[in-house]
Amino acid sequence: MKILLIDDHKLFSLSIQMILKQNTEIEKIDIMSDIKDLENIDTAQYDIYLIDINLNNISEETGLELAEKLIKKDNNICIAILTGHLKLMYEEKASKIGAKGFIDKNIEPEELIKILKLIYAGGKYFKNIETKEFFYDKLTPAEIKILSLTRKGKSIDEITKEVYISKRTVFNHLNNIYSKLEVNNKQEAVYKAEQLGYFFDF
Repeated sequence: MKILLIDDHKLFSLSIQMILKQNTEIEKIDIMSDIKDLENIDTAQYDIYLIDINLNNISEETGLELAEKLIKKDNNICIAILTGHLKLMYEEKASKIGAKGFIDKNIEPEELIKILKLIYAGGKYFKNIETKEFFYDKLTPAEIKILSLTRKGKSIDEITKEVYISKRTVFNHLNNIYSKLEVNNKQEAVYKAEQLGYFFDF
């Protein structure tokens, strides 16, 4: 297997590289620390691209956004998300955009190698997805905006001024959010949305 690891934490990347190099089935494991280098890479030269979600130090995009862009450019590319951000919605989105796996950074090295073998052989690894009903599709962009402002402590009046809609429309959005997330109030809606991963806090 030829693997490219895209992660903004150098120590973690070097540790993974050291571990994977010890396995005879890993032919090559390279690390990318400058996202601009992707522009000059022939995507076919690697069998698996391991990408973290949080790429703050090397990219303005999240790993999921980068993965989606790469897959749209070349649908033959094999991408797996390797991350410590394990919220269900991130895993669901990774699956929906066409990634081949969603892997916990905290697993044992032997388990990581086993999963990479599975993906290399054409399989997929999504540990927590048991349904094709994706949560991240539930809320509309407008509803996410309203909920995000609510999360920041904005009042109904402040929200109406910021997004230029009526109070009635704000209440309609909130009621739709409660129904979709199966909650009863703002506090529950914000908490559930945080747990699902609607807000990127890194």
